[in-house]
Amino acid sequence: MDNISTLPKDQAYRIISALRKGTPPEEGVDLYSVGREQLLSYFNNKLIEIKNYGVSDVKLVSADWGHGKSHFLDLFRNLAFEHNFVVSKVVLHRTETPFDKLDIVIQRLMSNIAISQDRSNGLEALLNDWCVSNKSKGEPQLFRSLMDIGIYPDMRLKLVEYQRHYNSVAGPEYQQCLQVLKWFRGEETKSKTFKNVREYLHSFILFIRSLGYSGFVVMLDEAEAVTQLIGIKRRDLANENLRQIIDNDQDTQGFYFLFASTPTFLSGEDERGAQSYPALWRRISDPLQGLRQDSLQKVIVDLPKLTEEEFFRLAQKIKVVYEVARGQNLTMVNDNHLRLLAHYVQNRTDQRVGTMVRSTVAILDGATSPDFDFLARFEFIVEKAMEQETIDRAR
Repeated sequence: MDNISTLPKDQAYRIISALRKGTPPEEGVDLYSVGREQLLSYFNNKLIEIKNYGVSDVKLVSADWGHGKSHFLDLFRNLAFEHNFVVSKVVLHRTETPFDKLDIVIQRLMSNIAISQDRSNGLEALLNDWCVSNKSKGEPQLFRSLMDIGIYPDMRLKLVEYQRHYNSVAGPEYQQCLQVLKWFRGEETKSKTFKNVREYLHSFILFIRSLGYSGFVVMLDEAEAVTQLIGIKRRDLANENLRQIIDNDQDTQGFYFLFASTPTFLSGEDERGAQSYPALWRRISDPLQGLRQDSLQKVIVDLPKLTEEEFFRLAQKIKVVYEVARGQNLTMVNDNHLRLLAHYVQNRTDQRVGTMVRSTVAILDGATSPDFDFLARFEFIVEKAMEQETIDRAR
């Protein structure tokens, strides 16, 4: 854990603040990750395959609520950056980003574009890099090169327009560039930008690969929001969108799609889930009826629950980050205490990662007081953490 102890204090503080709220922080996610080595190795090899051979793929990541789906996606995001992929993550919501309205989802997708060098304004950075590298080319030459790549006409026009304003003789015309950016993000009018979502994404991936990027990784989290859509028609449309993504993933080289959800949606436990839409269910259910339960080659990959030992190692790592953030060693809580906490969470709760994380941070908060009594307080702290999780889930 030497790499944790060398963390900048302000970064450690931000990590602990996020964990205290039950929100997985995107920065430093690998510093407190445990139990995901096999899965990360598989996904690492898959990213290498996509980068080297231009294939595409779809995976559905399944885990119960609170068992680390979002954290795993953040780990995968960093892995994708290491392999020079463009990445976007969208959290689905029954009202704000409903999956039956694909134009809204794609709008969020384009707004959340990130690259390793720029994780907040990735789309603008991509367009600017393209403009710089093509500064010496005239517009007829640009149109021909974009047509040769396979970019569809509307996007060709917008790319050349952006290049014209960015490479203006008087210097970048930022206001005009901003207007073109709005088109790319679908903020001008979604119907203008996303006349054909499939065609738009296909061209965008061709564009970023022409810039030297390995491909495009798209992650949709909280996919169980599909079951919360009101009305069978809306749920059917959302399931049809997922079905088409699975069927058409081979149409575009360098595309990797991860769809994270709970077993209730993916396993058929909920009558409003994937099983309610036969065309989708046939594509994701296991035809061998569980005989390949541990196979990573299935469309659905299960995120395993953490063991008691992994809970303990997780608590250890969080404690080191916490001590960096506070600038002091917390001797009031030792490894024996953390082992007892891990045992309690493993055997007396629903074994959620979120419960272990929040309980650990709350105990460390208490340990900053000289009169803190771990044995007298830790069970109560765990119960309070579970109550808060229930409140958060209902929101």
